Amino acid sequence: MAAGPYKTETTTADWLNELRTRGDDLTRARDWAGIHAYRGELRRDVVFWTHMWGPWCAVAAHRIGDPGAYALLDEVIDGGFRQPEVLFGELEAAFGGDPDWPRLRERLAAPAPPPSLELLTWPVLPTAPPPALFRLPPEREPALRARIPAPATDAWETATGLAEWVGRRWAHANGHLDVDDAVTCLERVDAGERFACVEYALVLTQALNAVGIPARRLDLRQPDHHVGLSRGHMATEAWIDGLDRWIVLDGQNRCHWVDSDGTPQGAAQLQAAVRAGLPVRAVRRGAALSAEETDVWRSHFAAVATTGGTWAAGAFVPVHQERGLVCTPRLERDPAVLYPDLSGVGIGLDLVDGWAAIRPVTNHPFADGFRIETDTGTGTLPVGGAWVLATDPGEHRATVAVRTRYGSLTPHELTYRAR
Repeated sequence: MAAGPYKTETTTADWLNELRTRGDDLTRARDWAGIHAYRGELRRDVVFWTHMWGPWCAVAAHRIGDPGAYALLDEVIDGGFRQPEVLFGELEAAFGGDPDWPRLRERLAAPAPPPSLELLTWPVLPTAPPPALFRLPPEREPALRARIPAPATDAWETATGLAEWVGRRWAHANGHLDVDDAVTCLERVDAGERFACVEYALVLTQALNAVGIPARRLDLRQPDHHVGLSRGHMATEAWIDGLDRWIVLDGQNRCHWVDSDGTPQGAAQLQAAVRAGLPVRAVRRGAALSAEETDVWRSHFAAVATTGGTWAAGAFVPVHQERGLVCTPRLERDPAVLYPDLSGVGIGLDLVDGWAAIRPVTNHPFADGFRIETDTGTGTLPVGGAWVLATDPGEHRATVAVRTRYGSLTPHELTYRAR
């Protein structure tokens, strides 16, 4: 028998409300003759019959001497009744002294019929909260998109291309803006002004978000950053669809960082590698920075803060260059809580036209839907959409993947059994 359809009751017809109220009154009063006389009406309640009214009617039939009591009890047990406790001992009181009671008791203790639907494995959202991004207000992003290069079809190509473009947009100087607005910054650059690392990170981070690449600003500091000058640096960290990871991008230096295998790295990974003395290097469009440049910029990963928070395994020094305070919305011990896997998928369950369905959810801020692959084919869902589960008896497998403008991310498995 195929699974479904299913029903979730939110409202009940007046006649059914009246029927259930009458049934409750009769069973509460232990009016055996009244219950027996009302059994035809109680059968109309197909939801409650097997697991409530049918057993009460079997007890009532036994109490008034109707020989059909056993057939009625067998009927509801066949239907899946396994809850004698809902009759508050009346079932045992009525049938317990009969020679046939051991057989009935054994049947009541038998495993319940298998469910029509079982979810066996399913994806869950990562425990890290959604990321705090460094974005322009939505109404300002079209003006920024009009000023930057058009995105490529690939997220990584888009991100490195924007880092290269931003780094060449003006020559570094020590001027600063008084607003966090990339459009204003580019307008003032057009007018001949020049700015520092803060503004390179501002433009790159907000540009990435404007083209659908989740990005936040990074505040990097050298050891002993509480004294001296030029102890800090601003860069960007972006989630790259397709690579499924957070990666540091430096707009001022037009570079990103890689490990010894050439794998692009995020800030937490770089910090751990630098502390462990592992080799990391900065590259720009395939060319490495000089050893001297690499040494200088690598030293800035001693302390890291993102748009959403910062972390410290031991003591935390919130003082920057003697006079500044490192402000952060969250101070954590483990950077993992600030690094959500945006390819992650969770599911909710819902009812669609009487059939069981899943509603995928994601923390990816620029998701435009999901890709679903099943035993029988492939389809897509918009964000918030529902996918009806197959009802053919047997085990089924599906994968669910987040979709963005740059393609589908890592798929996650869902398996279930229908009967």
